Amino acid sequence: MQTLSNNTIVSHQVIYYGAPGTGKSYKIKKYLEDNCVPKENIFRTTFHPDSDYSTFVGTYKPKMKMQYRYSDGGVRIKYYEDDDLAQTKKSDPIVDKVIEYAFVPQAFLNAYVRAYQTEENVYLIIEEINRGNCAQIFGDLFQLLDRNAEGKSEYTIKADTDLKSHLEEELGKENEGIKGGELCLPANLYIFATMNTSDQSLFPIDSAFKRRWDWEYEPIKYEDRDWQIIVGDKEYSCVSFQKEINKRIFNITHSEDKMLGDYFVNPHDGIITEKMLLNKVLFYLWNDVCKDGEGDIFKTS
Repeated sequence: MQTLSNNTIVSHQVIYYGAPGTGKSYKIKKYLEDNCVPKENIFRTTFHPDSDYSTFVGTYKPKMKMQYRYSDGGVRIKYYEDDDLAQTKKSDPIVDKVIEYAFVPQAFLNAYVRAYQTEENVYLIIEEINRGNCAQIFGDLFQLLDRNAEGKSEYTIKADTDLKSHLEEELGKENEGIKGGELCLPANLYIFATMNTSDQSLFPIDSAFKRRWDWEYEPIKYEDRDWQIIVGDKEYSCVSFQKEINKRIFNITHSEDKMLGDYFVNPHDGIITEKMLLNKVLFYLWNDVCKDGEGDIFKTS
């Protein structure tokens, strides 16, 4: 774990959760900025329903490769349509475009390798962690999330052949990251994730996975800003509207999950136009909050 200047402890694995627009991603961004984390030590990915182990860790993929060769007689025997034949010399090589398969690492593996290449802290950021099937995405990496007091994985796992070959090439066979063909999360690798509670039923996260993370709730703060909602020639306080509408959302849902966070709409000039109100806020309220009934927001009858 890492200790900040205000003596708060940052766990190696944290999920920041809360209603949409409460500033979960911003909190991670500010933490990285405040600790002057260089870009080369930050790795990001976003989970979605099609995410799987290969898109999170890595897999073999086809890649285009330029292949150069010479004809036996030293004379070029193959040309492309855009070649300038008049400028071709006998010593020019023949260029073939061929497809080859190579192991392509993804966010997790890139962060893992970087953490073993430096003594600095490395951060893997997972946005919308519950929008993907975590059991399928993490696979056997799930076991590595158990950390000991030093921050290293309590239990190691055997790397498959492809993963082992890639890591041995990147780190060397005797590196702790692949020594004995086993994977182990180092103490300088941190994993932060965000989760919208309004989407928590998309892919339920099982209790075994949950307990391996620390959870930090990001509340709605109703920050005192000068943002205004302008409809026609009238102006309204954004915070006052947010407070009132959230009361009504709670009366409908009996939960904070679908309330409007402070940054649900984030206008750069502090002005929420009628169009933004209609297309972002009212559309969300109608389709997500009031889909099972009109509640006390829309008077349709």
